[in-house]
Amino acid sequence: MFLRKGIVIGIAAIVLTGIVGLPPVVWAQETYGQQVDKPTGTEIVFDFIIARPLGFVGLAMGTTFFIASFPLAVITGSAKNTASALVGEPFNFTFVRGLGEY
Repeated sequence: MFLRKGIVIGIAAIVLTGIVGLPPVVWAQETYGQQVDKPTGTEIVFDFIIARPLGFVGLAMGTTFFIASFPLAVITGSAKNTASALVGEPFNFTFVRGLGEY
């Protein structure tokens, strides 16, 4: 009796674990090796309302940190890398890429 209950619980656990892990596998198979042509309307709205303003805030903060760290970056010779990471990437994320493209 207890063995049968343990087997049922084990099978249920395996099935539930498989169900939870299944969506990422399916999404990976759908997009692997394919270039996504057009973003959906939801992605565009999310990008316009949430991601772009956050990108702008990130650009402002990155610029502030770059200005503060510029003297040390010049001394160590890493000013170009610092500018690219703190200012260039947020700028490209906010202003260069298309709406809904991540």
